[in-house]
Amino acid sequence: MKQTIALTVPKRETNLSKKLLEPVKILVDVGLFLTALSLPLLDWRFYVSGLEFNISDFLILLTAIFFLVYRLGQRFTGQVVKKWQWPLAWPILCFLLVAFLSSLFSPWRVESFKYFLRIIVFVYLLYIVLPVNALNSWRDWRWPFYGTLMAGVGSGLVGVISLFGQDWSSSFFRVQPIAIFGQWWMGSNHNLLAELLVITNFFILAWGYWQKNERWRRCSQVLFVFFSLMTLLTFSRAAWLVIAAQLLFMWLLLTKPRERLSWLLVGLLLFVLSLPLWVRMSQLQEANFSSTANHILLTEIAWQGLQGRPIIGWGSGQFLTLVDHNLRFRAKYGDPIDSHGVLQKVAAENGYLGLIALILVAVSLLVGWGKAWQKYGPQNLWLGFLILGASGGLLFQLFNTSYYKGKVWLPVAISLAAIKLLKHEESTGH
Repeated sequence: MKQTIALTVPKRETNLSKKLLEPVKILVDVGLFLTALSLPLLDWRFYVSGLEFNISDFLILLTAIFFLVYRLGQRFTGQVVKKWQWPLAWPILCFLLVAFLSSLFSPWRVESFKYFLRIIVFVYLLYIVLPVNALNSWRDWRWPFYGTLMAGVGSGLVGVISLFGQDWSSSFFRVQPIAIFGQWWMGSNHNLLAELLVITNFFILAWGYWQKNERWRRCSQVLFVFFSLMTLLTFSRAAWLVIAAQLLFMWLLLTKPRERLSWLLVGLLLFVLSLPLWVRMSQLQEANFSSTANHILLTEIAWQGLQGRPIIGWGSGQFLTLVDHNLRFRAKYGDPIDSHGVLQKVAAENGYLGLIALILVAVSLLVGWGKAWQKYGPQNLWLGFLILGASGGLLFQLFNTSYYKGKVWLPVAISLAAIKLLKHEESTGH
């Protein structure tokens, strides 16, 4: 009897400890949900000790604190603490090392170090490492996944509403963010809306196919077509290119002839619906020549910066400084803006070494996604849609400025966490 008591008491204590820590774990899940839900709200920002935070950054920071408290609680109560994982560890370490060295030898060392720590390191640790380690069950994983879904659907509906405040007959119209209660919480640029929709459109499909219910699957397909059309109506050149690439890879992922034929018809439908949009797009390009010239000049500045310091660049976050020092840009366009393309930015800020490290990160991520698709994709088509959505956000950054934002990297972490859970199911059998 004594031996039985000695064996059962620790088990009761462990169960009690788990119950005590359960509210903290719920706070972690809710924190990830709210972070994902707030991803579009880039302009809801404030400052702490001179550092700028938007609402999603603030929420993910709180979530990280809750998660550390949860892990410490597990350790002090004798529970099993899962081994810490570092996604994309070696490629990211190489990139961080180059970014650190470029900041160390930057002419603007203090500002560059602030950017390196607050932006680059912050995004990796909190938007990639934290979710991958915190999402240890499908119940946990649903929280940020559904949060991202709701953020995308909500943003798309805001874009639909924006159409009703525009003159369709005598002026150019597009799907774009709107002011809510007098504030531009989502920003005012159509690209900010488009770069989220290219992610969440495919997350909608992933949701439908994950349900394994024909009715929900059909619902997700209808929603996908609708929100894809809304994405096209942003008239974002980057979005049109990304959608074309995503649809091509999506068609290649499908293996059943019937599904291929169905989605080919969907693609043709989108093409027919987009024909009148092509006319509008051509009109926009004629009126948008100054924007194109602006981007060309930014690329020239990046090239000049790379020639000036080709090995490790001018320091992380210093592209704006290079633009500010360019008299031609200031005279023609006024205030400096960041690089419209991650390759140009990294080239100027981190040199050739930064570009090589960035390519290593991209290749490592693509190889990981590819291996996961080959292993789990045929039985889990939703995984392919999840990867296509996450990759769409990254591909968009070849033309935009959100390369170091949670809006882009949290969906990547969600896809990596899903792969981790599928591996766990395979190894344990449940």
